[in-house]
Amino acid sequence: RCAVRGKVFIDCSGDADIAQWGGLPFEKGDAQGHMLYPTLMFKVGNVDGARAQEAWKTIPQLMDQAAASGEFTFPRRGAIVRPQKHDYEWRVNVTQLANADGSAADGTDAASLSAGELEGRRQITEYLKFLRAKVPGFENAYVLDIAPQLGIRETRRIVGEAMLTKEDVLGCADFEDSIGVNGWPLEMHTAGDVQWLWPPIPGSRGYNQLPFRMMVPRRGPGVAANVLVAGRCASMTHEGQSAARVSGSCFVMGEAAGTAAAMALRDGNAPADVPVAALQAQLQRQGAFLGRQE
Repeated sequence: RCAVRGKVFIDCSGDADIAQWGGLPFEKGDAQGHMLYPTLMFKVGNVDGARAQEAWKTIPQLMDQAAASGEFTFPRRGAIVRPQKHDYEWRVNVTQLANADGSAADGTDAASLSAGELEGRRQITEYLKFLRAKVPGFENAYVLDIAPQLGIRETRRIVGEAMLTKEDVLGCADFEDSIGVNGWPLEMHTAGDVQWLWPPIPGSRGYNQLPFRMMVPRRGPGVAANVLVAGRCASMTHEGQSAARVSGSCFVMGEAAGTAAAMALRDGNAPADVPVAALQAQLQRQGAFLGRQE
């Protein structure tokens, strides 16, 4: 048991661990507690790229046919199978990891995580059988690489001074305290499927700004003022988080949180009190794109 002392803390744990330990308000899942399902990613090797060609376009249809015939079962629809730099290597995003009761594997529960690692490997071996049997060019493919850990999409999310919503993403929202942008649509990994919702294309610019306030825990009695929260555990609704949880948005939030923390320490302020205009100017000097259409 120990204490870790710091003037400013940035919670980039993905699970809002620091926020939770510090008693900051958070949510988990949707109104019923349902979270986005995790995935164990993997790659296959020894693919005949000349024969596979654009197999990523036909694989979902082949999966539907195989499932309808009863020859194969799949944890979810909506497989994302893509060639890599070398066309004999393909990346596969198809597994979906659930608990025994069908709910999403929980990235904050050790037993659920362990079970998910085992189930993910079982699903990988089964999916490889499908690729070999049904997809031209994959007859001699093998598992080349498995991700070192489950890809957790959602656990805890803080309740912040601002909360990014589904409407913000689909409406390409602007915020006066923008620290960067998110260009990803809603990507909701529900039971057995993946549901996508995009901003109007080509009728919109295709991205929403991210407010600094989504990284600032909502102030209240006993709420620490020296914490920022960045990444997939920042302040977002369940649906908004399905978009802004991705790597690009996490990069944006991470840079902004680190920059704000440095400025707060330099000036003797709480991170939430860093002047937004000064923060934005510094981010732009560092090359950040704030999404302003000037």
